[in-house]
Amino acid sequence: MNKALNTILLPLMIFSFHSFLNAQTSNETVWFNGLARSYFSRDVLGNTTDTLYPRNSSNGYNLVDLNIHANPIKTIEIFAQLRVRNQFGSFFGSGTNIDVRQLRASGTIKNKFNFSVGDIFLKQNRFTLYNYNEELSSFENDMFKPYRDIIHYENFYIDNRWRLQGLQTDFSLQFDRFIRTLEFDFFITRPRGSTQLGSNTYSPDLILSGGSIVSKITKKLSFEVNYINLFEIPSSGNMNISINNPVYHSGLNYKYNKNNFKISHKLQTGFSERNWLFSELDNGSDSTGFTTRGMFFEFENEFLVKDSSFRLVLGARYVDPNFRSAGSQTRRIDFNTEIQNTVYPFHTNDYIPRPSSAFDLLSDENRFNQDLSGTLMSFNPIYSNVLPYGDATPNRTGFYLSASMNKNQILFSNIKTAYFNEVIGQGTTEKRNFLLLAGDLKININEILKKPKEFSLSFSFWNELTSRDGDVVEELNLNSSHINGFINLEFSKNFYFQLGLKQINASGKEFITQRNEYGVIQNFSLVNYDQSDFIYFTGINYKIKKNIYANIQYNWWGEDLNNPNNPTFNDFNYRRLLFIFSVKL
Repeated sequence: MNKALNTILLPLMIFSFHSFLNAQTSNETVWFNGLARSYFSRDVLGNTTDTLYPRNSSNGYNLVDLNIHANPIKTIEIFAQLRVRNQFGSFFGSGTNIDVRQLRASGTIKNKFNFSVGDIFLKQNRFTLYNYNEELSSFENDMFKPYRDIIHYENFYIDNRWRLQGLQTDFSLQFDRFIRTLEFDFFITRPRGSTQLGSNTYSPDLILSGGSIVSKITKKLSFEVNYINLFEIPSSGNMNISINNPVYHSGLNYKYNKNNFKISHKLQTGFSERNWLFSELDNGSDSTGFTTRGMFFEFENEFLVKDSSFRLVLGARYVDPNFRSAGSQTRRIDFNTEIQNTVYPFHTNDYIPRPSSAFDLLSDENRFNQDLSGTLMSFNPIYSNVLPYGDATPNRTGFYLSASMNKNQILFSNIKTAYFNEVIGQGTTEKRNFLLLAGDLKININEILKKPKEFSLSFSFWNELTSRDGDVVEELNLNSSHINGFINLEFSKNFYFQLGLKQINASGKEFITQRNEYGVIQNFSLVNYDQSDFIYFTGINYKIKKNIYANIQYNWWGEDLNNPNNPTFNDFNYRRLLFIFSVKL
């Protein structure tokens, strides 16, 4: 079997590479591109009393993703992505896996209707369907780019879109009076098929459908409406509970130029419903329960200098406590306690699960989520407490401001601030207050010295403050600060020496919300925080071309813990030697 596998793969890869080169200069009906990656890591225990785990362990693989594009006719494309992956330590094909990673057919009908069937990537807006970036990824300035590239590629995180399987179609109309254009986009997908849960229990199909209509009324004024619904089909399974979560959105956008600025004002609002349908299989009657209805409102203003050297955004937002949108509130990272860390999942000789650290959120592919959730997912407040579910975070009202500046390619800076309150208190009439202060600064020293080789310094700061007044039981406070520092020095042509750090300090107390399977709050648990996460690294990056690089780095990472709730948690620290060679064709 292994010999036959190698006999098939080798000619296929040679043919594919040859065809890819030919496709660059000719009009082929079949053409190829893809990605190849080599990955190796060696993890080492630091100073610890742990004697149950080996002092070091290694892991790695080679993989090739071959993208096949076939055009049977000019307006139709068939796309397939085949993955060949070989785990290090496997020989003669014994550890080689071959998977079909993506399949899609797309095209245009009569030059008017576009369609895609299969794996599609969908996004509407920040309140209906949007895949928000994971926490800790803001203001990093490519500091952990090799890790982020892998996480985003392996989980299909592209342009804040959700990767789903289904059918999408879009078309547009033009008019000569009253309005200028009308654009339509509709889709239906199946995020989850019917699956067997027990010997006689099957879950129903989960369907996500929706559509958008955008109209350019004038050159300056545009209007849009969006609709999305996540629902289950009871008849496709034999469970008597199914979810239904429609969300409605409308927005008005006005853009114009004044002096040296491009200015836009956007007003958007909408509402959601969510309920569970309970079907009584014996008598055929249905009933609904755990019904919630909520709305949101946002007014945003953007000021952009025409040469893009300065941008300012100022806005105000209200999101109802009962607003629920599975497409925009689903998180990339789930802090479910049942999910174990990949690297040294247990801690100390007591063999207790190791708490997740910033390094796990940076490097562990298994902690990331690709499935839409009908209920609010768990999160850790020390990493994100102001807006843990992005701009669609429920029970928030307040304002926000952000600005960015580019000074002659020498200095890049960004600032972000926000102040929010809870709309209603949770477990008390007192309300939480949230303050976010963040900023980053990058200086290209080589531009100042007018040197050809790159030399840049980056620094960023992210601080979240949570507070609530009240008596001894109600009062809370939590201070979480994130610091990044990065040095990137080109010491030889295309060779870069890199040095960086990430430090997260959290202190104070916060109540963790406990919800049941319907998302209803059942209890609160008090957690006292006094910890520090750290990641330090140094390495060399060889940037052969824009999408081809080799990176070798050494990481120090861990947590300093002082947890009175669980004194068995001791400080831990680890080391990692990492090598990545990535080629994107």
